[in-house]
Amino acid sequence: MKKALNSVGFGAAFLLCATVVMKSNHLPGAGIVMALAGLAISIYLPLFILYKDRSTAKAVGAASASLINLGITFKFQHWPGAGPMLVLGLTSFALICIPMLLKEKQAEGGTERKTLMNTAGATGLTLFSLGLLFKIMHWPGASVMLGLSVLFLFFGYFLLYLLDKSIDSEVKAAYLRKAFFSVIIGSIVATCILLDLSRPWSKAPQPQAMVEGNH
Repeated sequence: MKKALNSVGFGAAFLLCATVVMKSNHLPGAGIVMALAGLAISIYLPLFILYKDRSTAKAVGAASASLINLGITFKFQHWPGAGPMLVLGLTSFALICIPMLLKEKQAEGGTERKTLMNTAGATGLTLFSLGLLFKIMHWPGASVMLGLSVLFLFFGYFLLYLLDKSIDSEVKAAYLRKAFFSVIIGSIVATCILLDLSRPWSKAPQPQAMVEGNH
């Protein structure tokens, strides 16, 4: 399992870097390499997520992550089926995986403060996932959900976690570094995806009058 994980991860990372190089230099074959990179990442994500923990929540999360990545790959390549995969992947992650993870976390017990903190975090992640889906699909309400997700995550979850004195300071600092790094990388990736997907798939045709005027 570990060998397969490393092999697939190496291939996915290589293909992704090759895609960036080829795409930025407008080299032929970039689309094919991008499609292969998307397929490799869709295989790698479930292996990575289920490597140490194969709970039902993690299995749903792994399937959702694979579907989301495939949907984005199909969207970039303008292949049919991208919309259903994105809807199914992001919806299952937001409405099935996150509530299941929250339920597992709440079953561990803890103070009301920690319950409120975990609920705020789960709500923020749910709103962010659904907001991203609505933005990609050009459905109304995306901006509101994305804005609320920031409030729940930063002024709910992270603020309560930061002010929780029952957590060891070193553990807290290490967790926050990883969390903020993940948020920064995730935000950059989401921004790049939204910017690229917002571009028109083809150039708008010129008005007939303008075309005739050029003759």
